Parts: sequence; structure tokens; C-alpha cells
Amino acid sequence: MYSKLHFFSLLIISILLLSCNSKPIESSIKAKNIHGWNELLEAAVVNDFFPPPIASRIYSYPNMAAYEVLTQENNSYSSLSNFYKNLHIPLNKQETDLKLAALFAFYYTSIELVYAIEGLEAGKRKLEEQIMNEGISEETIQVAEAYGKQVAQAILKWAKEDGYSAMRSYPRYTPLQEAGKWFPTPPDYSAALEPHWGKLRSFSLDSAQQFRPAPPTNYDLDSNSAFYQEMMEVYTALNNNTSETEAVAKFWDCNPLVKKHQGHVTFAEKKLTPGGHWVNIARMAMKKKNFDLIESTHLYVMLCIGIHDAFISCWEEKYRSNYIRPVTVIQEFIDPKWTPILYTPNFPEYPSGHSVVSASAATILSHYVGTSHAFIDSTETPYGMPARSFSSFYEASNEAAISRLYGGIHFMPAVENGKTQGRQVGNHVLKRIVLKKEL
Repeated sequence: MYSKLHFFSLLIISILLLSCNSKPIESSIKAKNIHGWNELLEAAVVNDFFPPPIASRIYSYPNMAAYEVLTQENNSYSSLSNFYKNLHIPLNKQETDLKLAALFAFYYTSIELVYAIEGLEAGKRKLEEQIMNEGISEETIQVAEAYGKQVAQAILKWAKEDGYSAMRSYPRYTPLQEAGKWFPTPPDYSAALEPHWGKLRSFSLDSAQQFRPAPPTNYDLDSNSAFYQEMMEVYTALNNNTSETEAVAKFWDCNPLVKKHQGHVTFAEKKLTPGGHWVNIARMAMKKKNFDLIESTHLYVMLCIGIHDAFISCWEEKYRSNYIRPVTVIQEFIDPKWTPILYTPNFPEYPSGHSVVSASAATILSHYVGTSHAFIDSTETPYGMPARSFSSFYEASNEAAISRLYGGIHFMPAVENGKTQGRQVGNHVLKRIVLKKEL
């Protein structure tokens, strides 16, 4: 009897010891989850009508938060805190499902940056339901959520120091009353958009002026001048447009809020911003290449840095040169009935934001995914446009740039010099922010 009791006692003790030493079940969080959260954030940005520069800021911080959590368990990637002295990320001090914590970090950062949080909240409920169905303990979920929230708070504290909040209280911008300078354009004559964006703290630039392009063409209405020829190039391009050039213009429109007028009725169409379009392109590429969770999150961070800093670089020059839009000068001096294909956005013409941002994004994606990555871009199909095929990211960025001339909202120097500026920003980001360690 004693031997049997002794045997069963040892067996129970052994089982208890094994259960104490075994690791808790880990959630099945994969790359598809970070893609899904970026899609939820994208939907919120579109719903809230955030303009392109602000959207670039919103895309950046949640991905940074998720990335910072994941670096706690992956020695192949460096923390962003190594590059930013005022960014202090709390270290994980207990056994935590860090993949799950990364998603919580993304969530808690996102809901402080957008207004339409219903989709994000639904995503959180769905995530919690998923992991509970996997048998993850409530304690594991609570620990992961607590750490994710701590990292989100650290990222948000750092974000509050970038100058964005101060810009909300700056005086209203007054357009210059000078020949050749930008002035609010028809049909809505909206006020200048984010005139101080060049003052925002960048993630990689030494200064907003670092990659300032060559100045725009001197404004001169003499029929033999370079400016007159550039103006007539836009005018002729629209007068001679084809179904293909019009399709290109509309595919890359990416205006988050286009006002439509029908009689006395005005309504708005919601669309992705240029940055959102490129984040979507990146997501399709990562899925095609089977990037894992940390690879995907790292690329989101690098791409968003490139897009964010491209807007700062571009906007600094826009409000420095304050260059006139084609619609203003063409309607006044050439044809008062002339109308561009695209809605002219409410900020100065030079350089082309699409050209700068797209070139920066293409440079970063080409580095991590490949210079000859062919893809079908279906980003705009939800907005009623057919997908387009490209042999590389650079081909897509070049088309995005020229679309602005096809649409009648930019002169050619803004397109070409914008591409150069964007590539400079993208290459600088790749050189300055090196997060993946060489092993």
C-alpha cells in the first residue's frame, strides 16, 4: 500500500512540476494580423477625411509601436529608441506573448490618432475572441495588453513632441497677393492646407530644407518664355487627352476629400491619400513575398518614415516657393472655361506631392522587396477603377508623378523635380535609419 501511495504521490508532483515549468500557450499571431490592423487604420483615415500630410503621421506611429514590442524578442532588429533620444520604450519584464502585445500596442496608439475608432474597437474584440478560442489564458491576454498599452503610451508621449499639436493653434495662412504666386483655386477656393507642415519634426531629415529642389520656372507670361511653354503643355495635354491618360490621372487621384457639385447640391467623395495608396501597395507586395510578422512590421515602419518625411520635405518647398496652379493662370489668360480633370488641391503647386511621396516610397520598397518586383495594383478598385499592372515600384511611381500633369494640376518641373527630391528622401531614410542588423 505504501509503495502505491508513494508512486502516485511522485506522479502528481511530477505533473505539477511539469505544468509549472511549461510555457503558456502562445497565440497564433502572424503577418496577416498586422496587415489587418493597417487595413482597419486605413479605413479610419479615409472615413475621417484626413489630408495627405496628416495621414502620413497617423500611419507611422501605430506601426512604430507594434515594431517596438516585437524587437523585445528579436535580436535581429534594433529599437527606434537608438535613433531618437526622447523616445523611451519600457522594457518587457515578465513572460509576455509579445506578438499579441504588438497588436495591442498598435490598437492603443491608433485610437488616439483618429476619430472613427469603431472599426478599431471591433478589431480588438475580434482579436480577443480569436485568441481565447485558441486556448490562451485570460492572464496571458491581460499581461500582453498591459505591456502593449505601456509601449503605446511611450510612443504617444513622443508623438506629442513633434510639433503637430502646436500647429493647430497657428494663425490662418494669408496667400501672397503677387503675380505667379498660389491663390485658392476654383471651384471651392478652399483655405491653404497645412501651411506649416515643413516645421513638423521629421524622423530622419537633418532639416526640412535638406533636399530642397531647384526653384520652379520663373513666372513669365511672354509667349516665348519657359513658363508659357510649360503652361501650354498642361493646357494641350488636357485638350488632347486620351482614355489612357485620363485613366492614369483618375487612378492616382488619391484626394481624400473631393467635393462634387450638381446644381445647388454639393457632396464629397472619400478616397485614399497618396501615402495610403503606397501602404496598400506595400501590403500586397509583402503578402506576395510571404514576409513574416517582424519583416512586415519593419517594412511598414520604414515605408511610413519615408512617406512622412517626404511630405515634410515637399511641404517646406511648397510654401516657400508658393507657386501658382495651372487652373489659375490658364483660366485667367488662356481659356476661362478650361477645367482640369482632377480637383485641384488647396495648396501651392511646386513640387508635386505625389511625385515626391511616390518616389520616396518606391525607393524604399525597391530596396526591401526588389527593383524588378512586378505587381497588379488593385488599390483603387473599391473606388470604381480597374486595377493597373506595373513591372516595378519605380514604374508605378513614375506613372503616379506624370498623372498630375495628365490631370491638369501640375506643371512638368513639379513632376520631374519632385521625383528627384523623393528619391533623395527615400535613399536618405535607408541610409540613416538602419533597423535590421547585419548578422
